[in-house]
Amino acid sequence: MKIKLTEGQYNRLLKENDKDFLDGMVNFKHIGNKVTPFIVKLFNIVDRKCKDCSWDSILRIIQNDFSLSKEESILLTYNYNNFRSHRPNDEWTFDEALGDPLIYYGKFSYKTEVPVYGNIDGYVSGSAEAYATSYEDFIDKMNDGESEMVVTSWSDVEPMSLSSVGWEIDHDYGYQRLETELDDYITGDMDDFINKVDIGL
Repeated sequence: MKIKLTEGQYNRLLKENDKDFLDGMVNFKHIGNKVTPFIVKLFNIVDRKCKDCSWDSILRIIQNDFSLSKEESILLTYNYNNFRSHRPNDEWTFDEALGDPLIYYGKFSYKTEVPVYGNIDGYVSGSAEAYATSYEDFIDKMNDGESEMVVTSWSDVEPMSLSSVGWEIDHDYGYQRLETELDDYITGDMDDFINKVDIGL
C-alpha cells in the first residue's frame, strides 16, 4: 500500500521531535509520537476488520496482528478511537492523519499510603446460653443455633496469627486522603508530584 504525502504531512514528519511523550519521559520501541505510514496502515486494517468492535477486541488485533507491546497497543487503540470519534465527516480517512501527533495514553501510578482495615479471628472465654427444658433440649437448642454466645471476659482474648487477617482497602478514606494530598500539587510545584509518579511501560 502506497500513501501519498501532502506537503503539510511531509513537513510534520520531518519536523525535529525534541520532546516525545510527556516531555521525553515516555518512549516506545516500535512507535514514535506521530502518525507514521505504518500507523496509518495499522489503523486502516483495524477499520476494515473491526471498526465497530469493543475496546478489548481492537486491542487484541493491534497487539497480536502487529506484534506490539501491550502498552503500545493500548496507546494506539486509544488514538484509533480518538481519531474516529473526531473525524469531520464520513469521507475522512486515516491517510489524512499522517504526521499528526499521537496522544499519550497509559497507566500512571502515584506513590501513596493506602489505608486498609481487617478482621482478625481469635478466641475468648465465654459461654453458649439458651432457655431449655432439659439437658437434651439444651443440646438441641445449641445444635439448632438457638443459643446466644456470651463473653465472660474480654481480658483473655487469644488472637490467631496476623497472617490470617482478612485485609481490605478502605476506598472511601483512601480517596479522601488523596484529595487532601493532591490539593498541594494543584496550586504548587508539579516537580514533586512527577517524582512520585511511575508510568507503566
